[in-house]
Amino acid sequence: MLRALLILILACSQAGAEAVRSLSLEDAQRLALLNDARFLSAEQDKIIARERVREARYLFLPEFGLQASATKYEARYPFSLSGESRNILLFPDQSVFGGSTGNIYSGRGYMHLSLYEGRRTINTLRLAQAAQKQADSAHETVKMELLLSVKENFYRLLFAQRRASESEAIVKAAEVLVDSSKVEGFERVEAEARLSAARAKASDARQSLQQSRLAFLKSINLELDTPFQLVGDISSNPVSIEIERAVLWAIELRPELQSQTYKAQMDAISVNLAAARRIPTVFLAGDYEVTGYRFPLRQNNWDATIGIRIPFSYDYWSQLRQKRAEQRQGQLKRAELQDRVRLEVRQAYESLQYWQNEWPLREGQYRKVQELFDLAAKAAGTTLARLRAMESVYDLKLSYLNSLTEHIVARSRLERAIGRELQ
Repeated sequence: MLRALLILILACSQAGAEAVRSLSLEDAQRLALLNDARFLSAEQDKIIARERVREARYLFLPEFGLQASATKYEARYPFSLSGESRNILLFPDQSVFGGSTGNIYSGRGYMHLSLYEGRRTINTLRLAQAAQKQADSAHETVKMELLLSVKENFYRLLFAQRRASESEAIVKAAEVLVDSSKVEGFERVEAEARLSAARAKASDARQSLQQSRLAFLKSINLELDTPFQLVGDISSNPVSIEIERAVLWAIELRPELQSQTYKAQMDAISVNLAAARRIPTVFLAGDYEVTGYRFPLRQNNWDATIGIRIPFSYDYWSQLRQKRAEQRQGQLKRAELQDRVRLEVRQAYESLQYWQNEWPLREGQYRKVQELFDLAAKAAGTTLARLRAMESVYDLKLSYLNSLTEHIVARSRLERAIGRELQ
């Protein structure tokens, strides 16, 4: 019985260990792309836009159709059926007093083709193609924003983990030092106060770690109680780039600006479509029909028609003015977006330059103080001096790790602002 219980406990512990997922940055980004609602919705927008292009291409093909009908009627006077039944004329049987009843059957095949519509068909196709490119750009925009959010939360969580572990290590070392020391009086008071401050910092670090875990899980759209562990380290490399080149890349590569370019094309096409409403339409149509009172149907008719349709619309000028106003509105939005993109690039560039200069300085300060601490630890010293030194090393290490994390985030934001990765 005891052996079976031990086996069950071991199996449960192994199952719990297997349930903890190991996530690298690539794994997290892949999960985000699989689970994010906005990204999946943008993918459906791409499908919708692609099918609309296909529908627009079908407008160049003739329309074919078949129609069959069976009608029971009673006629006292000559009349015609409704338009759905091709306005077939029916006559009462003159030999029957008061009218007649009967059945009539009809079958029909038809074709209709627009030969000229003032370029409305080709403009409709071009409008659908521009909308498809705009949907592709919107999809790429959502993807870039999602990957940036995941990367930022990933490295901030790594920093929160390092901060929490370093805080716990400092608390344990301080507790051992204070418990083993023999300081009294005000020195004891200061030692206990510094130990309490270290515990408070460790508590804040644990709270920050929990918030970072929730933010990371939300960014990859997993359940907020999912157990996981990150696979990765906080490391970065310097980046060399000119601000003028970065701005030019952003103007050329940002999907939001590309989307506005396609929007401008759509506005221009919409103006042309509105102007084409006054242009006559030339069409070709044909029908073949068989009609009779009983089967087999032997009476047949056919026709072929070429015609012209001249539209007269009361709202022609109002719709044309509306489309031109929308076109002008799009130009203003595009100019505003270009200014905003330039500002984002410069802000991200300045942030990257700051942390790229600050990170090596903080690392050098931390390494130097850590070496001095290691040398001083071999010699005798007071408890308070050791506590103060431990706190200083801890603060410098967190400052260095934070600057390294901010450099990674700043680089990612500059890549997002430009629209491409930096080598």
